[in-house]
Amino acid sequence: MALPAADGVPDYPADLGLAGRQVWDRAWQAGISWISPQSDMTSVEMACRLADDIAVARERYRATRDPGDGRMVATFQRELATALGTLGFDPAARTRLGVAEVTRVSKLEALRASRQG
Repeated sequence: MALPAADGVPDYPADLGLAGRQVWDRAWQAGISWISPQSDMTSVEMACRLADDIAVARERYRATRDPGDGRMVATFQRELATALGTLGFDPAARTRLGVAEVTRVSKLEALRASRQG
């Protein structure tokens, strides 16, 4: 059974911070072909909240330079990378999901394409 795709970027939760809203917009825009608002909304929201937590932790670390605060930033960053991977935002996850992979176009291929078009 296919899940319904998002029809544009859904409204983000009102209490998300700037970092969370930026991740929200990028996630829904980049993953529009495979992220479903029906099944993935909570996962996207959790990733966005981690982005907000990273911003707060990083600000604290910059103020204190305490190694514990630095470890918290690193922990949140690993958790965010895992959350984004679960949503398909790393090469292995995209392959697993069977969605498009990024390919590099050589200068020669780009020139050929421009001449054909």
